Amino acid sequence: LGLLRRTPPIPAEEHVDILTDMVDESDRMIRLVNDLLVLARADAGRYLTHEPLNLIPILEEVGRLARQLDSTRTIALDMPPEVEILGDRDAFKQVVLILVDNALKHSQGAVEITARQQDRQVMVQVQDHGEGMTPEKLAHVFDRFYRGEGATTPGFGLGLSIAKSLVEGMGGTIGIESEVGKGSLVQLRFPPAE
Repeated sequence: LGLLRRTPPIPAEEHVDILTDMVDESDRMIRLVNDLLVLARADAGRYLTHEPLNLIPILEEVGRLARQLDSTRTIALDMPPEVEILGDRDAFKQVVLILVDNALKHSQGAVEITARQQDRQVMVQVQDHGEGMTPEKLAHVFDRFYRGEGATTPGFGLGLSIAKSLVEGMGGTIGIESEVGKGSLVQLRFPPAE
C-alpha cells in the first residue's frame, strides 16, 4: 500500500503486480488466522459433537474435493458399505482434508484413503507414495509451526497440529508412519458408533 501512495507515483504497470501481491497476502493472512482460531478453540475445549457418522459420504466428498485440487492425481477410496464412528462431521471432514492436502503436496502418485473396522475401533488411513520423512522430522510433525528444514511447500506448519487436536477432541488417536523415498501413512483410530 505504501508503494501505491508513493510520490512520485510508481509506473502504472507495477500497480497490477502490487495489487495481486496484496490479494495473495490477504488470502494467506485469512488462512493463518482461521487456522489459529481452530487451534484456540481446540485448546479451549471447544465442544465437538459425538454423534454417529457414516464415513462413506464424507470420505467420498473429500475425494471429490481432492480431485478438484489436482485433477491429474488418482484419489483411491477403499471402504466397506457401512462404517460409522462417533464424532463431529465438520471436524472429521477437516481432518481428512488436511491429510489429503498434505499427501497431494508431498507426493506425485496416487493418494489412497481407506476405512476399516478393526479391533473394536474404526481405522481411517491416508497413504501417499511421496518423499516420506526422516525420523527427526517425524518426531516433530505434530508440533505447531513445525515445517522441517528446507520446507518448500506452502503452509504454516499448523495442519497436522489442527488435525491432532480435532481427532483427540472426538476421542480418537492419530499416528504417522513414514519412510524416506517411500511415502507416509497417516492412521486415525476412532471408537465405533454403537
